[in-house]
Amino acid sequence: MGKGDFGLKASEFTGRSSTRFADSVRRRPGGATYGLYRHDGLGVGTWAWVFARSSRSFPRSRRCWRYPRGVPTPVAVLVANTTALVMGGTFHPLTGPRDSPEFVTAYLDNAVDNQISAAYGYAVTNAVAVYTPEEFFPLGGLTFDDSVAEGLANLGRCLRAEPGCVFNADPAVAARVGTVAPRHDDTFVVFGYSQSAAVASLLKRQLIDAPGPEPAATTFMLAANPMRPNGGVLGRFPALTIPILGITFHGATPTAGVDGAYRTVDVVRQYDGLGGDFPVRPLNLLATVNALLGYGIMHGETVDVPFAQARFQGREGDTDYYLIGTDLLPLLQPLLLFVPRPILSALDAPLRVLVEDAYDRDAGPGDPTTARWWPVKDFAGTAAKLIASVPVAVDNLTEGFGLGRVLGTPVPGVFGVGGPDLPDVDEGGAVTSDIDEDAVAQRDSASSTERSAPAEESRSAVGGADSDGRDDVVDPEPAAPEAETSEAETVTETEADDADDADDGADADDEDIDADGADADGEDTAGNTAEAA
Repeated sequence: MGKGDFGLKASEFTGRSSTRFADSVRRRPGGATYGLYRHDGLGVGTWAWVFARSSRSFPRSRRCWRYPRGVPTPVAVLVANTTALVMGGTFHPLTGPRDSPEFVTAYLDNAVDNQISAAYGYAVTNAVAVYTPEEFFPLGGLTFDDSVAEGLANLGRCLRAEPGCVFNADPAVAARVGTVAPRHDDTFVVFGYSQSAAVASLLKRQLIDAPGPEPAATTFMLAANPMRPNGGVLGRFPALTIPILGITFHGATPTAGVDGAYRTVDVVRQYDGLGGDFPVRPLNLLATVNALLGYGIMHGETVDVPFAQARFQGREGDTDYYLIGTDLLPLLQPLLLFVPRPILSALDAPLRVLVEDAYDRDAGPGDPTTARWWPVKDFAGTAAKLIASVPVAVDNLTEGFGLGRVLGTPVPGVFGVGGPDLPDVDEGGAVTSDIDEDAVAQRDSASSTERSAPAEESRSAVGGADSDGRDDVVDPEPAAPEAETSEAETVTETEADDADDADDGADADDEDIDADGADADGEDTAGNTAEAA
């Protein structure tokens, strides 16, 4: 197959980057800076990339693998018609030349197995790497607004199973993951991370405000969502614009799906400032610096933390919210290089009181909460919590050195001394959130069938819907995590009798696990997206 067989004419690709897109299929990147990227965020590879672009000819485009009309594409006879439309984070469009097939394959496997299947408890049989530009001016050719708009347009085409849907159909990816063109009769789950979580949020807003021909059986999973109602930076300052950077603050992700339509799972990492946990009082400079450091240190790892380690935070409308706790403030994490952890754990107790004063944890995560300009919530209350944090700090220190909690103070929750507790797990509603092995087996079986499907079927799949009698539509209700017993509290653990119970949509609740992710390497990810950059 010739080198132009996977290309598109510029006229066939809509969007700002049509010329660069068509030209990119004939060029490959020079150098090895791609391996320095994380899944998202301004890692060291970003600055290497800026230097490379200024010092040599460096391709600015994204090679989106897609078969031209008339070329047979592989298609699977799916066991169940559940298609995951998966998008990457900033600087990761999930297409070449930026992202290798190995990276895309590992990213898709992680999104499906560790996130979607774990959250919703049903089999995903078709994983589609949807192209979104994922650029951020001045570190890319498109502004944030233009990148989001172009990604939103393509995501809409993929959800409607239109021929113009651009996705990564590189055989090196499809053969291992099971990627076929979306179909009209599919049940869809949309996965968005960071910038693409904003893309997914805007699509959900469109579906709620002006329902069209899109499938009603559409669910969403959002990771590091900058539009989270209470915590997302784009929701803290609604209607604000930064013209020079092309950034519009779009407000909060909607939660008003009618009759349970557009069920959503929203997962953020505590203190990820630009990924869903920005202070409501930004003039509390300690909290703001902590949140920005949290973005720099943890944001790129969020998608690697298995959903099973997230803790239920609350429900609002059609959305269940989860939090990945942070056991040490980002302010203190750089000091781990030369300060013993027990000392930092002791310092964490009073500092967390000051940081948490900049948040409104009493409001639900689904309550739209805009920024407030008075830096302190409650002088007297904060002072009382600071005093109470002193014996906790002592116990953190002694416990860290193996002496136990000598003063007998309880281990504080993720929101620190005096902070609210996360909801308890409902004994009657908890179901397992472990990955369903049958889901993985079904998808692998679909991938195997895909490689032997006739060409006639493949052409109909690219062109639009093809009725094959599939009727295995599942109820897209998210599963709740299992309960866990800790020193602070004991919660009854209840498991479902079998994996099908996840379809009943039991209320999700707290799982007391604190997680640390792993850096993702944008190049060496063939086996594991959690490998350090």
